Order: sequence, then structure tokens, then C-alpha cells
Amino acid sequence: MRMSTRRAKSFGLLAALLAIVLLAAACAGDDEEAVTEAPAPAPTPPAETEAPATDEAPETDDAPPPPPPAEPSGPLRVAIVAPSASNDLAFTQSIVDGVAALGETRELEVEVTDGTFIVEDAAVAIREYAESGFDLVIAHGSQYGGSLQEIAQDFPDTSFAWGTSNDTFGLANVFAYTAASDQGGYVLGSMAAALTETGVIGVVGPIEVGDAKLFVDGFVSGAGAQDASVDVNVVYTESFSDVAKAAETAEAHVSQGADVMTGTAQMVVGAVGVAQREGAAWFATQADQTELAPEIVVASQVYEWEVILSEIAAAIDRGVKGGESFTLTLANGGLNIAFNDAYGLSADIRAIGEDTVAGIIDGSINTMGEAAPAPSGPLRVAIVAPSASNDLAFTQSIVDGVAALGETRELEVEVTDGTFIVEDAAVAIREYAESGFDLVIAHGSQYGGSLQEIAQDFPDTSFAWGTSNDTFGLANVFAYTAASDQGGYVLGSMAAALTETGVIGVVGPIEVGDAKLFVDGFVSGAGAQDASVDVNVVYTESFSDVAKAAETAEAHVSQGADVMTGTAQMVVGAVGVAQREGAAWFATQADQTELAPEIVVASQVYEWEVILSEIAAAIDRGVKGGESFTLTLANGGLNIAFNDAYGLSADIRAIGEDTVAGIIDGSINTGS
Repeated sequence: MRMSTRRAKSFGLLAALLAIVLLAAACAGDDEEAVTEAPAPAPTPPAETEAPATDEAPETDDAPPPPPPAEPSGPLRVAIVAPSASNDLAFTQSIVDGVAALGETRELEVEVTDGTFIVEDAAVAIREYAESGFDLVIAHGSQYGGSLQEIAQDFPDTSFAWGTSNDTFGLANVFAYTAASDQGGYVLGSMAAALTETGVIGVVGPIEVGDAKLFVDGFVSGAGAQDASVDVNVVYTESFSDVAKAAETAEAHVSQGADVMTGTAQMVVGAVGVAQREGAAWFATQADQTELAPEIVVASQVYEWEVILSEIAAAIDRGVKGGESFTLTLANGGLNIAFNDAYGLSADIRAIGEDTVAGIIDGSINTMGEAAPAPSGPLRVAIVAPSASNDLAFTQSIVDGVAALGETRELEVEVTDGTFIVEDAAVAIREYAESGFDLVIAHGSQYGGSLQEIAQDFPDTSFAWGTSNDTFGLANVFAYTAASDQGGYVLGSMAAALTETGVIGVVGPIEVGDAKLFVDGFVSGAGAQDASVDVNVVYTESFSDVAKAAETAEAHVSQGADVMTGTAQMVVGAVGVAQREGAAWFATQADQTELAPEIVVASQVYEWEVILSEIAAAIDRGVKGGESFTLTLANGGLNIAFNDAYGLSADIRAIGEDTVAGIIDGSINTGS
């Protein structure tokens, strides 16, 4: 990975800065702010660039198979614009470290413009990076949202990401990311309440917004749940960058008896300096601050941005420019509690932290509850879906996902299926909202227009819909989709190795959404495995026409196909033909083994419970929507279920397993 940094503000080494802070605190009265400079312009890109290779899936049955999917033709060019120093041991360093970690798994070219706390300066850098042809421009600061919304529309071929926020502005080239920092805050607060001897804890907050407010709220809630008698004094400095003000606030906390403190944002180096001098314990967030003061830092909540950056990079590889939002959580590994072993924390207090992490992950602890009670009753979930609940395809996948969620928490579930007519579905969606359901799932991309209108009439109801990554910018709409090209690629690779006639038939429904993604991935995987195989693709232009699917499968067999696949609920017709003709079948969306165990080789299964658990946890935290989720092989949301009864050879099964591993580690690009 190649990285260079352009700074817009002068910062000394952290050790020197800390010494200055301590001197200022000792002398008192010096609160002069650093002089800012205009940001350096974004660097000029290399003279020679290559356009990324693309693989277009054939849309007709006489199209030639594609070549193997190309590895990215060069490094992913990533630019970061951030408000403070790259080594601030806080907000900016967290994203710089995250990109560096991503660079350990794939080739990157990285440029950083840090110190751009002035929004106008940041906007200049963001625009110049876009003009310079960077693949991904990261605007790392919630204050940059207004500028980014305007700039992104001028560069539709550039991907932008910004945070902390979950708002993509409804733009197809903007990713949003945030952190459920209340989770780590709650963990640290629980330990802080057990650690304090004076019964007084001081919190140094910056501005009461975003992940900073979430962290503080979670910390206070965790401390209160652990010991309601502890006094937690919170002061917001109204600045993310005023180091002297943070030091003054910490001094005030100490004068009021605080022997344990915490704080968030880049200005906390001032507070840490005071804590170090006074011997007060410190709990950190955003980055591991142990090196700043190893004798007082107890533990840190660390933002592992690479968890979501890897998903963003994978989306860009698939040709997705944006429109998705991501959240770091303890459950997905994006939030990590890093204990400082040098501090000498007692085993009992460390166990409090570890048990609290486990409770948040399993849902038994609610970070925003004063005493973290379990939900008072079942989560009421309604599903509206286009086909039968037992279709062994699209609708059954979501019904099974909700059922799996019900194994981990109490649910009350109602299902209205068979609503392929959009107007009928809209009636059901509205009636469920009027009936007070907590979560209404509109499981069909065709329902988007109706849902966008209905959701605005019920701001206190959470809605989820898919497959899509568009929340319409609404705070009560979750969106979900599946990177079905990944499983498609795996199945296509095995299909090409399995066919004896060299002809494979694909029965597609309508060329949109996860259906198209699956077909494209399958064709790409087959071509990568054996470019001589003919993959004939026919779209029936219907999700539900079983007879048409059967006719299409008949046509494939007549052209020599001995292996077939297809997607959507209408494929039962195609499976029937494959079963009669003895053709092998690769399934998707749900495990279709029971439909024809003698011919189903393997299925890509949508494990919707992976994202449904995140949606339910968000609702528990009081978050109504505004986030989008994607099932992938890496997060366990996509699963390749082999049918052991088929008798697949070990060599071909190994092709599938190796392909799964390659997609997860990034060495295989599905080409979709």
C-alpha cells in the first residue's frame, strides 16, 4: 500500500503536544488556539491510468461465455479528508488505521488531507480528489455532510463515503458509515463505575452530536447500571479540537473528586494530560490511547473501520458506487475493547467488561436502558411478501430468517404472502403499521414506491425492505440486500467443472436486483472455471410464472444443457424439468434440496437473520431506521449448503470451498 499525507493544519508530535498541555494547565490562563492554514491541494494523479476492466454477463442464449473475471487492474485509489491529525489517537487516526488495515489485504494507493477542521477547506480537498480520479473519497467528519451531498452529485462515477452518519442522501454514489459507540461506551462505563473509589467519574465531551453523544450516553448508562450511586459528571466543551478547553474541563472534574475519567474526540489529549498528572484512571474511545499514558489508560473502545471499509471496497469491485450505509458494532467486530495489560486491572472488573460485551452481543443488555432491562414484551414483526411462505425461494428465505431470529428473542410474527400485486401489498403494509407493529418488512423491491410514501405517515414505526440499499433518506426505513453474485460465482465455478456436455442453462426471472446479480456472478464463475463452457441465459420476464420457467428449462435441455440454475419463486417449474431429465441443479435464495434431492447439487442460502438481528438490536437502541445491510459470504449472511445426498466429487466440492475462501479473502473478484 502506498500512502502519502498532506496536512492542512500543523501538529507536533503527540508527546510534545501533551507536554504543552501540561504546561498550559500548570500556568493557567493560556487558552489560545492554534493558527490554521489553508489545506494543501489534493495531489495530482499519476500521468498514466488504466480504466478498470469490466465483465458484462451475456443476456441472450447465443452470447459467448465471458473471460475469467479480472483482478482489479491496479490499486484502489483512496483519499481521506479528515479534521485532525492522522496520529491524533482518536477520530482521524481511527480511519487512517482502518484504511491501512485494508491495505494489508489488497493493493491501495492512499492520499490523506488531515487537519481540515474548517469545512470549506475540506470541501476543496474533497472536490479536488474527485477531480483527480480517486476511486473512493472518504470525508471523515459529520460536519462535511452538506458539502459532500453537493459535490457527490457532480461526480457520479466516483464513490464517496462519509461518517459518522447513516444518511446516503439517497445518492447512488455515496456510502455512509457510523459506529454504535454507545456499545463500547456502556462497557467502559460499567467498568468505570466498578473501578472508582471516590464514587465520582468525569466525562469530557466535545459537541453533543453523532458518535460522540452516543458514546457519552452509553457510558453514563453503563455506569448507572453497574452502580446507581456513582456520580457521573458530563461536560461538553462545544469543540472537537480545543485541547486547552478539554484540559480545563478535566481539571474541573478532578476538583470535584473524579478519580476516573473518559472523553471522546481529538481534543482529549488535553484531558489525558491532566488525568496522567493527577493519577486518575482513563477510559478511551475511537482509538487505543494506551501509548499516550500507559500508566492510567485502563481500556479503549477501538473503531476497526476496516470491517466496513472491506465491504465498501468489495461493493466498488462489484460496480456498486454507493447507496449503502454501515455500522460498526461489537457483534460484527467493528468495535473492539482493547484492555491495557500494563494497567493492572483486577480480574473482577475485567470480567465485568467482558460479560457486558457478551450481553450486548447476545441482546440481553440494552445500552440505552437505565438499568438495561430486557424488552418488556415481544418484538412485533410483520412480513409482506410476493409469493408463498414455503416457496423454497425468495419469500421463504425471509420467513425462515425471521423464524431464526425468533430462536434468540421473543417475537410476535404475522405474514401476508402472495401479494405480488403491488397495490395489495401496500394495503397490507399500511394496515400492519396502523396496528402498531414494531417492524414491518416489505420483502420485494417492487414495494419501494409504496413503502417510501407509507413510512412517512408512521414515523414511530420501523420499516425494512429489500432487496435494495436505499433507505430513501428516511429515519425509520432500513434497507437490505444480498451480494448474491458471490454465491452465484461459487455455484457457477462448480457447474462448469460438473457439466459433461459443456452446456449450462440459466433460468432468470426479471433482469434486476439480486436476481441479476446472481446470474451475472454465476456466468462469471463458470467462465473463470472453464471458458469453453457455453452458459445460455434466458430471462422469463416474470418472478412468478412457473409454466414459463418450465418452458425455458425445456429449451435449455433441448440445446444440450445437463446442468441448470435459476432464481426467484418461479424456478419450481424449471426444477421439475431438470428432475425429469436428470439435469443437475444449483439453487439460490433458499436450500432447495427437499424439492429434488437427487439433482440439487448445492444451494446459496440467504441467512437473513444475520441482518435481522442487527435491525432488531438497532430498534432496541431506539434507532428506527436509516441504515442498510448486505448479506455476504464474509459476514455469514450467504451460505453454500451442499447436498450430501447428491454425491458430488471431492474435487468439485473443493472448487466450491476454495472459491468461497477466495471471495472472502479478496483474492477472487466476482466480476459483477
